[in-house]
Amino acid sequence: MDYKFAVLALVLGVAAAAPQYGYEIPTAPTSLYETPAESVQEPVQLYEAPRDNVLIAEPQNIVPKIVSPPPAPMEGMPYDFEWGVQDQDSGNAFSHVENSDGQTMQGEYRVLLPDGRTQVVKFFDNGEGFNADVTYEK
Repeated sequence: MDYKFAVLALVLGVAAAAPQYGYEIPTAPTSLYETPAESVQEPVQLYEAPRDNVLIAEPQNIVPKIVSPPPAPMEGMPYDFEWGVQDQDSGNAFSHVENSDGQTMQGEYRVLLPDGRTQVVKFFDNGEGFNADVTYEK
């Protein structure tokens, strides 16, 4: 009998200690911004007005455009390489092919993804930034 009373007391204690949700949804704001109070100070003049009330804006920080010649070929250029792995035991399959003439670099790499697709990335950089085209093959 004492055992049943203890279990009943435990169940009632857990139920009473459970969080009570009385969440009320907040109302939407009527205005996102408060109306500013009227200024009690006269505007401060920070500069002297130009003659005839005409302000002439002149360009500043003019930098001449410098056209530079393409960079000279770097040491180790041109180059051409290719490698790949096709491991039947582990299922790994990936490859990388790349070449450069010293001015333009281009290539492709392939990776077998866990879902069975092959990710193919074809890329090039002709001195104007790296460009990549990513596709997937089934």
